[in-house]
Amino acid sequence: MSQKYMYLFPFEKVPKGCRIVIYGAGDVGQEYLEQLMASGYCKVLAFIDRSYAKYAPMIVPVYPVEKVLSLSFDFIVLAFKMGTHVRAVIKRLISFGVAAKKIIYIEPRKDVEVLTASNRPDREIMYDFAYLHDGISIALRYGTGLGDAIVKKKFFMELVAMAPNCRIDIYSPGASDMIEIVYRDQPNLNAVINDGGALYAKHKSRYSLAFSMLLFMLNVDAFNEEEIEDYNSEFAEKMMNFRQAVNKYNLSVMGVTSQYVHFQRMKLLGLNYYNYLNYTGVLNIKGHEVSIPLDPVYKKQYEHLALMGKYITINYGGGVEASNKNNGIAKDWPFEYVEKFVKLFKKKYPKIKIVQLGSAETVQINEVDKCFLGKNLELVKYILKESLLHVDKEGGLVHLATQLGTKCVVCFGPTSVDYFGYDENINILVGDCHGCYCLYDGFDVCAKGMEMPDCMWKITPEMVMKKVDEFLVVRGLS
Repeated sequence: MSQKYMYLFPFEKVPKGCRIVIYGAGDVGQEYLEQLMASGYCKVLAFIDRSYAKYAPMIVPVYPVEKVLSLSFDFIVLAFKMGTHVRAVIKRLISFGVAAKKIIYIEPRKDVEVLTASNRPDREIMYDFAYLHDGISIALRYGTGLGDAIVKKKFFMELVAMAPNCRIDIYSPGASDMIEIVYRDQPNLNAVINDGGALYAKHKSRYSLAFSMLLFMLNVDAFNEEEIEDYNSEFAEKMMNFRQAVNKYNLSVMGVTSQYVHFQRMKLLGLNYYNYLNYTGVLNIKGHEVSIPLDPVYKKQYEHLALMGKYITINYGGGVEASNKNNGIAKDWPFEYVEKFVKLFKKKYPKIKIVQLGSAETVQINEVDKCFLGKNLELVKYILKESLLHVDKEGGLVHLATQLGTKCVVCFGPTSVDYFGYDENINILVGDCHGCYCLYDGFDVCAKGMEMPDCMWKITPEMVMKKVDEFLVVRGLS
């Protein structure tokens, strides 16, 4: 039988009968495995994944990335939804001794058909889809980022304002907990569906409306005008105009470099990541404030951390290379700069603690007073909310801290401050070479090919310390 997938295995790059390892045990990797098992095209030895411990036992084992050294394979196939970290992953595998010619990656192909076995497990039974209920049903397809989930909540609330009785399902790969943490206070949220794209592709046409919101743009994937008209004629007219404007915009959400064109258009229009959909003439998104619900249970956990007195928070990395000190991602502030800033701060402000936040894999910064890596985001909310100041590159924790009312010092390089920045934060740009994000397929590739990109390496620890000092002086903490 034929099964529709969102992600087609790169058959054209891998000879039949090879022994392969799949890097990434999420939805993309699992779809690759299903296709290969059904076709018998290749033998899958194992998955490797940085977060291998979180996966339940599968048909093939899931190992940590370092285990790749003990496996005898012909190719490693990277199973990623987007090319965000491909460059960093390839660099890391090569450092382990894997030959570059053995590493395979191809960008996703949409809505492809593959022959599969008829006994494929049915994940649909887990979900109470919004379209199963009366009224307007809406599907939103998200990526995996925390910051993206926060920003897109503004669009979610605009839809609810126009259609107050709608039910909304959010499809997101491996990020269901993150979505629920941000959207828990939204009664119109019907379900969060853990999906890399296959379920969305199968079910999108059953909704009144379906939108892909991958990366930083939007596509209208389904629009049942008659159904919407039955419930809300005014909303139906608005969405018809909205779809026409999006189609006229004519940029694909799947293309990486098309995002750069998008950034430049929005800059000319004076729009940003929160309100860019105002270009349609249908929405009128104002401001960037969204609610971040707090769980009182975690307030008690926060109090048990005994963060007595005043403190600032800091984050290093956040991508694939966050567990190393080699600054492999172009938008990272160099690790050695982070450590030097910590020394400068502790010398000037010995009574103010420095608290490090980040993912479980992130390397610990020397001399920080407290280190909370891999903690539940509900707890992280309280840590950020009570922080005097958060120091970081542009990323998810900046969006979270800002929405919680904590000022951030943000080092900007490849990403556009016009599009991603907040006026109330202290945004640092040095020189006139920055904002090249998405000029190449690798999101975090320096456009000049520099191993030490000027935009980030020219932001010295002393510059950041000066901005922090100025803020604390105004607060009367000097």
